[in-house]
Formats: sequence, C-alpha cells, structure tokens
Amino acid sequence: MKKEIEQCALYLIQDTISGDYKIGISNNPGERKKEIRLQYNVGDLKGISITWFLTRNEALHWEAKFHEKFKLWHSPARGGKEWFSLSSKQVNEFIEWMRKSTADRSDKIEILKDLLDT
Repeated sequence: MKKEIEQCALYLIQDTISGDYKIGISNNPGERKKEIRLQYNVGDLKGISITWFLTRNEALHWEAKFHEKFKLWHSPARGGKEWFSLSSKQVNEFIEWMRKSTADRSDKIEILKDLLDT
C-alpha cells in the first residue's frame, strides 16, 4: 500500500515531567513513542488519546489544524513544533473531538455496510 494512502493516527501524548503535550501523527504510534523518548528532552510519556484516519494526508490535515489552533501555547522547551502547554480544558476538548471523530467514522462505515448489503 502506498504511504500516502495507508492508515495514520493522530495522537496526543504527555511528557509526565514537564506536563507538556505533543500532537503528532504516525502509522505506528507505539514505535513513534519510543522514537520521541530518544529524540526529545522528555521523561516518561503518557498516551492521552488517539484517533485513526484512512489516509496520512487526512491525519496531516488535522494535525496542522490543531497545531495552528494551539500555536499560542507552543512549548519550545521540549524542542520541535509539536509540543504545547495546554490547560486541562483544552486537552478535554481535544479528546472529545477525537472521540467524536472516531464515532463519526464508525457510523459512516456502518451506513456503507448497510448500503452494500441491500
């Protein structure tokens, strides 16, 4: 399968030492978490939320949207442009969006299955 059309996750993880959050994408979040530990100045990482997209481009689109939304809370201390100092309200709203995004895709899949079965 071509890289641009393989499934890709949008994830939110937290550095347990600083409390900062990383918003990123990966087709292998478990492996990416290991890479982040080596790449950035972080402690233990806590997975907060994840949602999957059918294409990498779709995940990239939403990652860019959330990076833009939270740009005023960017945390350069962690290095890179994907780390943010977010409030619990911001985190909870993001998690809720991720849940809704996942549920919406699941609903659409069920509708398509019903249409194909008829």
